[in-house]
Amino acid sequence: MTAIIPRAAWIAYNDRPPQGLNDPALYMLFSEFIADGKGYIRPPADFPGAYTGPGDPNLASAGHEIAYYPVGYPATVGALKKAGDIFGWERSTFSVKLANGVFGAITSVMIFLLALRLFDRRVAGVAGVLHAVFPSQVYYTGTVLSEALFTMLWVAALLALLWNPWKRSGIPWPQLFAVGLLLSAATMTRGITLMFPAVLFVAWLFQTGSWKRALTQSLIVWAGIAVLIVPWSVRNSLAFGTLVGPSTNLGDDLCIGNYYGAQGAFTLEGKCFEGTEGLPPHEVEIERNREGAKIAIKDVVNHPARMPKLVAQKAYWLLYKDDDGIWAAESYGNDYFIPGFRREVLAFAANSIYYATGLLVIAGGLAFALSRDWRRLIVMLGFLYCLAIPLAFFGDPRFHFPAIPLAIVIAAWVIVSLWDRRGAGARTMAAEALV
Repeated sequence: MTAIIPRAAWIAYNDRPPQGLNDPALYMLFSEFIADGKGYIRPPADFPGAYTGPGDPNLASAGHEIAYYPVGYPATVGALKKAGDIFGWERSTFSVKLANGVFGAITSVMIFLLALRLFDRRVAGVAGVLHAVFPSQVYYTGTVLSEALFTMLWVAALLALLWNPWKRSGIPWPQLFAVGLLLSAATMTRGITLMFPAVLFVAWLFQTGSWKRALTQSLIVWAGIAVLIVPWSVRNSLAFGTLVGPSTNLGDDLCIGNYYGAQGAFTLEGKCFEGTEGLPPHEVEIERNREGAKIAIKDVVNHPARMPKLVAQKAYWLLYKDDDGIWAAESYGNDYFIPGFRREVLAFAANSIYYATGLLVIAGGLAFALSRDWRRLIVMLGFLYCLAIPLAFFGDPRFHFPAIPLAIVIAAWVIVSLWDRRGAGARTMAAEALV
């Protein structure tokens, strides 16, 4: 209840459809086609207002399969809308956002359970409550975006992985495969988890003392990830007539963050978006995916001296604030509905709690990770992994969202540890006073 109440209240307050041409609006559109049984496609030729006439180049892509956005979130929203058709609730923005609220509340419960398995009820209680009311984790549930779904799946995978203490003899393969399946669903929503088994391999190499066991366990997790990723990649490759992975936005993301002239933040300007004028959208999608990767690699190789500064710029844009969920809820400036002073208060609440949590993580992170329990190290590595992956692309505050729950677990442990130390100090002073 502690988690769902603030999310439901926030959703009720901003029960508004997405405005403008942006990710939330497109997710709503694509999910409609999925719910109607048309598949993951571009607007068909009979879609109202989509085309200007027979000469519109977009008509060549009408009804064509799309692979730009990972399918996990629009498919989930489409399934929710189809369920509404069956069980009698409307296809409303409110129901979509409420689903995000439920995903966020489930994540709070899983954070409580994760901290409980690693520590005790005190740390678990602090972590669960902090995540339940953490402003940015609440704000994003008021958007039609994939953050809440992805983070729930990511935390579920970690919970399955860290449920029991690790033994030197290894982890049972059914447990590892289940972790892979959860990561597979997460990767279908956002591709950043695809390489996480490589992190696990390094940890298992030291924990088990056997490279064969570490490699076997990593491959089992990757096998679970492949369950959804491989069939969807085959679908994309057949649809576009060329080899395609789970999505086609890799080239754009690499190019935006790495072309010569990039400043580390998201932009729609520069040579990443040149040279495809006049092509139908489904061809632009493939061309930009291919050429964007080439531009990024070429510019990184030809201008390596700029990379330290560029990575620092990406890190800044990734971490500098935590109130962007408000901006997203207002359709990125297309639907200002929150009064100015109230927006400032909400932003202050988000950023102040975010900065305080970050300071706790910095202060106690090393002590948290360096323990006899390898699972605590994995929590820290998972947190750092979520922050490191965007640095290969470009920085945006939205991208640190899935790292926050793990930061909360670390911060909760630091809070309880400091409280215990304070209590021990007070008892020592009282004992000395009695001498």
